[in-house]
Amino acid sequence: MFNKIIKIACVATFALLLNACVSITESRYSKNANPEKAAETYVALAVGYLSQGNMILARQKLDRALELAPENPSVHSALAMYWLERGEIKLAEQEFTAALNLDGQHSPSNYHYGVYLMRHKQDKTACDYLSIAAKDVDYSARVLANENLGLCLVKQGDLTNASNAFEKAWVLDGDSTVSSLNLTAIYLQRKRVRLANRWFKRFEQTLADNKVPHTAASLSMGLQLARVQGDKNAAHSYGFKLKKRFPKSAEYKSYLSNN
Repeated sequence: MFNKIIKIACVATFALLLNACVSITESRYSKNANPEKAAETYVALAVGYLSQGNMILARQKLDRALELAPENPSVHSALAMYWLERGEIKLAEQEFTAALNLDGQHSPSNYHYGVYLMRHKQDKTACDYLSIAAKDVDYSARVLANENLGLCLVKQGDLTNASNAFEKAWVLDGDSTVSSLNLTAIYLQRKRVRLANRWFKRFEQTLADNKVPHTAASLSMGLQLARVQGDKNAAHSYGFKLKKRFPKSAEYKSYLSNN
């Protein structure tokens, strides 16, 4: 069931994690007597430009931040994200290392480095970095950290701790579809159908509340759950929706082969 980790669109942009806002006026801070605060402002501006794909302005702001505060981990973490966007993996790794050498508990650096290791390196130590960020009660992206920690632990086959991470993310944000859908899958694999059904209902309620459609993966999960429960009508409904919305998907092909 976990040969492909279930994900609902939950892409963490660096702008979200640092609360960047490009509308901040640079002139307001250019004369700031505190270089650390000024550097943070330049980082926020750079991250905003990164999210817009404006690499030239992003680099300018990051260079200025580095000039003001060369030992600020946020600056090096943002530079790492910049280099990842440019496809310069070695430079990104160097910046992640620099950030964590400056502050091993820096949550944004741990989070982004953990996500990088999980997605691009398949490195099991990714979970350790994500765990640091997930435990930080003051980290603004703690929900995302717990969601990705859960995904990381699923890859390692540690479903017990994965479920704990997903449940924590859901407690922090009841709209976490990544958590509710993956908890459905975990409990279904454990043959705890009632709990799986409860989490899937929460998942579908969140979709309805936010007017978000199913993905092929979530329809497939609903189909599997309906079959286990012996609900032929629901199984047919999910199968029909797969056919109509995702006729070329791997999930629909799997549905046809098992029908």
